[in-house]
Amino acid sequence: MKKSILIILVLVISIISLAVLRTVLSNVLSTSGLEVGKIGSEIEIYKTENLLIKEKLYREESLHNVASKASELGFLENKDRLVIIPRTTVLTIVLSDN
Repeated sequence: MKKSILIILVLVISIISLAVLRTVLSNVLSTSGLEVGKIGSEIEIYKTENLLIKEKLYREESLHNVASKASELGFLENKDRLVIIPRTTVLTIVLSDN
C-alpha cells in the first residue's frame, strides 16, 4: 500500500515539475522569438542602407561625374590624339659567381 502511494506521489510531483518546466520554456521561447523579429527588422534596415550607399558609390564612380570633377580640377580632355602605352614587364636576372 505504501509503495503505491509513493509511486502516485512521485508521478504527481513529476507532472507538476514538467508543467512548470514547460511554462518556463514557453516564456523563454516567446521572448526569443520577439528578439529574432527585432533583429530581422534591423537586418532589413541595414540592407536598405547598404543599397543606398552602393547607389551613391556608383554615382560617384560614374564616368560623367569623374569627368566633371576632372574639369573642375583643371584637367583637359584631348580629343585629337589617341595614345596607347603598352605595359611591359622587365625581368632582371642577376647571376652571381658564388
